[in-house]
Amino acid sequence: MKNLTTVLTTEAVYSDDGLKRYILKKTWDESKPKMAVIMLAPSDASAVSLDNSSMLVLNNSFRLGYGGVTILNLFATLNDFALKQAEMEDVENLDAIVQNCQTADAVVYAPGVGKASSKAFQRRQEQILLALAPMEGKLHCLCDETGNARLQHPLSPAVRTWYLSPFKVAELLPKAEDSKDDSKKPSKGKGKTAAKEGESKRTSLP
Repeated sequence: MKNLTTVLTTEAVYSDDGLKRYILKKTWDESKPKMAVIMLAPSDASAVSLDNSSMLVLNNSFRLGYGGVTILNLFATLNDFALKQAEMEDVENLDAIVQNCQTADAVVYAPGVGKASSKAFQRRQEQILLALAPMEGKLHCLCDETGNARLQHPLSPAVRTWYLSPFKVAELLPKAEDSKDDSKKPSKGKGKTAAKEGESKRTSLP
């Protein structure tokens, strides 16, 4: 008979009013590498309870050989998945993301693509990605076993079992030509070629 005992420690950091959660950290083996995962918005998962997203994060980070995981989010307001309360800026949340990603051995960017058309999402994503640029060497996104289905949220059925693909912030940052005056339309026969040349190359698993 063999007994195995594991101690799972949890740290959760909330705003003073309890309406925002900045950090949910779970550690089970201090001797192994640590992972940070950036998703969209926090649920009411706490130091004890787990929602589906945090359960998938915990199970997959353990399966991949990590000894702890820190769950972070682009937006810190609890249960605001529709981004109705999305702020222009959130300095406390940005600081929490940067500090925890700096100390992590791997960073998984996984807010998903469901809110990609939201202006609030685009604005916050750009803020976070610019802050993560110096750490690009340890930045990954989720993908399936073939290297496809990249940039998904952990709840996506395509990535319930995690595979990690190296990720470049330029893949999601606005391109230089996007910042120009939209009223200046390219002449026929020129715009398509320029757009193709400016597309960022997607990386995938070998």
